[in-house]
Amino acid sequence: MDAKEINNRKRRKAKRLLFNILFSFVLIVALGILLAYNIGKRKDDGQKKEKYALIDKKSVTLVYGDKLAVEVPENIGLNKEMTIKKLINSENYKLLLRTINEIFPEKVESYRVIKYTKPELNVKNIRRVPTHIIEDKEYILTTETQELFDNLYAEKSKNETNIVVDILNANGIVGYAREAGERLKSKLNVSYTAANYEKNTNYSLIRINEIDKEKLEEILVTLSENYFKVKKEEEIPTLANLVIILGKEQLVPLKIDVIGGNKIAKDLYADLKRAGYKNLILRDTSKKVERNVVEYNSEDYYTALKISKKFNIRAMQENKNLKNKINIYVK
Repeated sequence: MDAKEINNRKRRKAKRLLFNILFSFVLIVALGILLAYNIGKRKDDGQKKEKYALIDKKSVTLVYGDKLAVEVPENIGLNKEMTIKKLINSENYKLLLRTINEIFPEKVESYRVIKYTKPELNVKNIRRVPTHIIEDKEYILTTETQELFDNLYAEKSKNETNIVVDILNANGIVGYAREAGERLKSKLNVSYTAANYEKNTNYSLIRINEIDKEKLEEILVTLSENYFKVKKEEEIPTLANLVIILGKEQLVPLKIDVIGGNKIAKDLYADLKRAGYKNLILRDTSKKVERNVVEYNSEDYYTALKISKKFNIRAMQENKNLKNKINIYVK
């Protein structure tokens, strides 16, 4: 074997070694990324399912994954002698946890004591525990607490519904409430009852009994109506989660200003017009618009909320100086 062939073999061997080193390095990096992803995913999944009690000086908040948090204030009585406050002050947190778990339908598994600022909770529903008064003392109402968990925490199949909507026709169009109800039923799988309201109304009105914000947003976007106010007058006797009174929406005094000097603002103005919004004004501005935002007065919140969701403008901001007016800033 001559020197030239020996050198060629050495070069081939070196190339194979380099290839094996590079391949091993790439494989290790890929496995590392995959491992980090799985650890992060398991951590996120764990947080979504974790059940624990947050204990501060004034209350106990029971957190059930990312679905539900129930606040139990310190003044709530557990029996004639024991209150949440006494258990907190005793610092016997294991006893507190055991006592809480005897009352609530879902048990929490651990506790965290908050000494300073209470953390922001990333959960879909936050509720105060239902209570009733006995001899001037406030106690947990177990029947409504069970219902709270059934509605907001228990797992539901996709085909199951627990949302009931009363739809009242206040625009004079025969069969309109039932038509709207069928649309909600087919698209959102909610149950409904349809009837005529006692009189025609200009705005559409809503009365919220018990419904989470996400479902309410879906319902508002699905309906054809655009102008919603909260019904504040007399009570409507019903067991429904939500009451919707569908108005004529013909002579609504609300004005909507679309503020921005670019094509996006002009397109939004055109989209609003096509969607049936009235009293629209497109305002060009010399000032730079910093962000997309819907400004509203509190009484026009649900009208603004539908605009925000329907046209994907995430930011909303209350402006108490507005009267019968919504501003939409478009950057």
